[in-house]
Amino acid sequence: MNASDLRTLDDKGLLLRRQDLLGELSSLHFQAATGQLENTSTVRKVRRTLARVNTLIRERETERNLGKGGLDREVGSLDANETAFAAFRRAMGHGAQG
Repeated sequence: MNASDLRTLDDKGLLLRRQDLLGELSSLHFQAATGQLENTSTVRKVRRTLARVNTLIRERETERNLGKGGLDREVGSLDANETAFAAFRRAMGHGAQG
C-alpha cells in the first residue's frame, strides 16, 4: 500500500491499519527469530509502511491541533476484533486474544 492509498482511509481505518501492521511486524519478528522467515525484506517493507501510516496519523493530528495520540482519543477505542490480524488469528483457531 503506498501513501496515496493510505490517504484515502478514514481516521479509524488508518488506526486499524496501524494495528494490523504492528501485529504483522511482531509476527515477522517471531518468524525471523525461529528461522521460519524466508523473505527477510518483508520486515523492511512492513516497517516502512508502518512509518507511512504513523506519519499520516501525525499529519492529521497537527491539522486538527491535537496533541500526540489525539487521533486515538478522538476516534475512541478500537475493537480488537476489527483488525485483519485478529481475523487471521481467529481463522487459525487462536481466538481474538493471545
